[in-house]
Amino acid sequence: MFLFLEEVRIKLASHFLEIENYFIVDSMPLEICKFARHRRVKICKNEFETAPSKGFCTSQNNWFYGYKLHGVCSLNGIFHSLDNTKAEVQDVPFLKM
Repeated sequence: MFLFLEEVRIKLASHFLEIENYFIVDSMPLEICKFARHRRVKICKNEFETAPSKGFCTSQNNWFYGYKLHGVCSLNGIFHSLDNTKAEVQDVPFLKM
């Protein structure tokens, strides 16, 4: 189902985003456990590429352990892309999309 929804989103976005020149980039933390417990968690630690990491959320002014969801959308609110990364990844690489 995800692949079908992603295909629909890409077709709609390509139709609506043809004339867009400006985009908004933002991210949000996807916390998998409280930061105090991050050393005991065994979730997804088998491979380095998929392992969660620690990150800092400036808007909430706290550290978290998990992943980060990045979104790029138009000024009208139409999503261009979504991506899930390690928590330490900043928004800067998504400015090049």
